Amino acid sequence: MQEDQFETLKEMGIDNVRDIEKYTSRIEGDHDILKIYFHRHSGDWFAKSKKFKFQRVHKDRRVNEGLTTYRHTTEPSPFYLRAVDELDKLVAAEQKSEDKKALLLKEIDHLEKVMQRKVEDIRRQIDEL
Repeated sequence: MQEDQFETLKEMGIDNVRDIEKYTSRIEGDHDILKIYFHRHSGDWFAKSKKFKFQRVHKDRRVNEGLTTYRHTTEPSPFYLRAVDELDKLVAAEQKSEDKKALLLKEIDHLEKVMQRKVEDIRRQIDEL
C-alpha cells in the first residue's frame, strides 16, 4: 500500500499509518469519536491509542415529500468519513483474517477489564468519603 493514499490520516497527525492496528468509532452527543489503536512495540507496557473528535454536520431535511415541515438531523462530517474510509482500507485485510467469534470474545474480555477498573475506582472513591 502506498503511503500517499492516506492523506486524511496524515492531516490528523498520524505519521506512520502502518502502525495502526484497529479503530473504533461512536457518536457522543454532537460529535463522532474516532479512536485509533496502534500496534504495541517491544518494550511498551501498553498499546497506544489516539482519540479524535469530529463535529457532526447539522442539516434540515424535508420529510414526507414536503407535506410536513423540515426535520433537524445531523450527519458525519466529510473529513470523518474520509478518515474512516482510509482506516477501513488499512485494517480490512487484518480484520478479515481474524475469526469474528474470536474478535467478539476479545472485545468482551477488554470490556470486563475496563468495567473492573471502573468499579474498583468507584469503590475507592466511596471509601474516601
